Amino acid sequence: MNLGEIKNGSVVKVLSIDAGMRLFNRLASMGLSAGKTVTIVRNSGEGPVIVDLDGSRIAVGRGMAEKIFVETIK
Repeated sequence: MNLGEIKNGSVVKVLSIDAGMRLFNRLASMGLSAGKTVTIVRNSGEGPVIVDLDGSRIAVGRGMAEKIFVETIK
């Protein structure tokens, strides 16, 4: 399941990022990498997905979110 499919309020663990080095490095510089746990703050089905990562809110574009594979924790 990818990040763009997850509902608001869900807590997920990042399993993998299926992207090129440029996007992979961009996400890593924001602190988003495999093994991290994030909470979905807002996912309306269009526009960016806003996640809470270690107390910071990060907006992830829809295209990026579809390349981030996660598993639901809660």
